Amino acid sequence: MQKVAIVTGASSGIGKANVELLLKEKIHVIAFARNIEKIEAVKKEFKPLTKNANLDFVIGDLSNNKSTHQAGQDLVDFVNKKYNGQLDILMNVAGRVTSGYHENEDGNEITFATNHLSVFILTYYLTPLLKKAKDPRVLVVSSLSHYRASINWNNIQNKKCYNILKAYKRSKLYNVFFVKEYARKFKDIPIFAIDPGLVKTEIGGKNTTGLARFAWNLRKSGGTDVYYPSKFMVDVALKPEYKALSGHYIKEGKSIPSNKITYNEEHAKRLWSYSESLTQIDFK
Repeated sequence: MQKVAIVTGASSGIGKANVELLLKEKIHVIAFARNIEKIEAVKKEFKPLTKNANLDFVIGDLSNNKSTHQAGQDLVDFVNKKYNGQLDILMNVAGRVTSGYHENEDGNEITFATNHLSVFILTYYLTPLLKKAKDPRVLVVSSLSHYRASINWNNIQNKKCYNILKAYKRSKLYNVFFVKEYARKFKDIPIFAIDPGLVKTEIGGKNTTGLARFAWNLRKSGGTDVYYPSKFMVDVALKPEYKALSGHYIKEGKSIPSNKITYNEEHAKRLWSYSESLTQIDFK
């Protein structure tokens, strides 16, 4: 039986590369994205790869609780309808960098909401399906920048003295905390934090202005192409040797230590509870 994968952020960058490589492995892909023009372009580009595997898109937005809850339900409904509830792989790739402080309609800082809370919500909705899979895998894209992040419980969403780099670094730190706590709670669903390294993507140029955009465009010139991290991600999603590495931080296909504070279980549990309260989720 062919495997079924969900990939977020699937219309560009690492997400799009993952879609392509999974299709080449003859895996059915449900691609989640929000830009309809980009979706149509991806459909056209990857049509030759759909002879032996399906490519479907679910459209949605991950910047606030309401739309992310809806996205989660839409994905569950799609998997149930087309694949009789079969889901083997979840790749949480979508991310955001934002110049200036912006709150969404929930009162949450938007980088925190998109990079952390959306992963929390989507994985919540899809966990019951993953539990039924013979070989489930969950991947969450973090960043090497998480090594330079700290956790401040008096300013968890960076609402005081907002700084673009600090907000992004912390959101990627929270991704690692989430992965480690999820691994403790759901021992039968291997989950991994992925460090893609410096990659030539447009993430730093989409919602940024001025110096931040200039700095990103300059910095990304030294990065790898999107296929470099994606090929390792597909390995993590498919190869049997990774099953024993649930909760690990993976870079270039190898388990390496993450930021020391990510091993603090009290911080992880507190962030989990805080996230449940913000999203009105009881993650069992």
